[in-house]
Amino acid sequence: MTTLDIDERQLKISDVDVTADTIIFSMADGRRIEAPLWWYPRLNAASPEQRAKWEILPFGDAVGWEEVDEYISAKALIIGGAAPGAVPPAEAAE
Repeated sequence: MTTLDIDERQLKISDVDVTADTIIFSMADGRRIEAPLWWYPRLNAASPEQRAKWEILPFGDAVGWEEVDEYISAKALIIGGAAPGAVPPAEAAE
């Protein structure tokens, strides 16, 4: 049996892009990690201007949007899974 080991050096974020439906972390080693924006309800509800006001946090492995009180780590995107209270768009439309 193999277990995924994540080396902390692999978690360095170099850039962030938030589109209308996706959050994308560009990693220092060239990878891109993305997740659906609906996974993060506060960020999903934020304006494009608020989404653009991100900051890579001091250890380099997480991003914060202080204005909307959202903080997401690279590890969270790698592991996957929606934040508590997140509702898929198809269910929200019902």
